[in-house]
Amino acid sequence: MDRKEIVDYLAKKVFNGEFTEYRYYYIMLKNKQIYSLDDYSRLVKSYKISPEDAFVYIDPFIYSADEPYNHPVKYLFPLIDTAIIYGIVNSYLSKLGFYKPYNDIYPATGLRYFVVIVLLKDRLVIELTDFDIMATNTGLRKIVTDMLGKDILTQREIRSEQIQEIVIKLGEQKLFAGHNRNEAYSIINGYYVDQKTSLAKDVLAITNTYNQIFQPYRAVYDTRTKQQVLM
Repeated sequence: MDRKEIVDYLAKKVFNGEFTEYRYYYIMLKNKQIYSLDDYSRLVKSYKISPEDAFVYIDPFIYSADEPYNHPVKYLFPLIDTAIIYGIVNSYLSKLGFYKPYNDIYPATGLRYFVVIVLLKDRLVIELTDFDIMATNTGLRKIVTDMLGKDILTQREIRSEQIQEIVIKLGEQKLFAGHNRNEAYSIINGYYVDQKTSLAKDVLAITNTYNQIFQPYRAVYDTRTKQQVLM
């Protein structure tokens, strides 16, 4: 499956009622089967599937149709949202073969793509990024290598404090037009929520670097017609 096929396939799954639990991770295998992370881990432990069968790591945000929503980062830049950073780090460690029980990390060495899904009342947003591109361009690969060193080849279980340190270091990278993740987050909210028009050039620069770093395949669907729209 190419990126468009994956995203269209996942959009149909969302519209058919999949991914109804807010903030719960899923893994899609190369054969298109989708499992919650708990079910996936049980299948791996029972040798019914292999970690090499994993293909796409899915991180969904599902919002109530009646919930007020004004969060431009989740809608326009979901791959730098606070909660998504943890999903990115956890999934990348899974791709490397690490294991952390009760912390959403299980070996999934075949992973190629990370997907975030944001379902709102009138719009469904899906962004897909390639793990290798994302890990290299964000500095995540170097952070993990520098911190874990030889453990990447020998260690199987990772500690919570190691995960937290990786998340912190990733957030400190000044990747977005000279801004780190928190600074970019504030600028985006300042422009879209607080309507600070003086930040327009900063937002444009952040948008350009965001697209360069993640090279995301992005699709937006109208939840009423279930058709893709240009947004």
